[in-house]
Amino acid sequence: MKTAATILSTVKASYTIAIMGLLGVFAFISAVLIAWPALAYLGAKMFN
Repeated sequence: MKTAATILSTVKASYTIAIMGLLGVFAFISAVLIAWPALAYLGAKMFN
């Protein structure tokens, strides 16, 4: 029983890490897409 509980705990931890990583990538992409006009404006001001 102890081994089954350990395996279940490991699976839960791995699942949580995978979901958090996926949400982190989604948040990063969303932030870049939302901030894109401001980033493009600042980039144009820096290089012109």
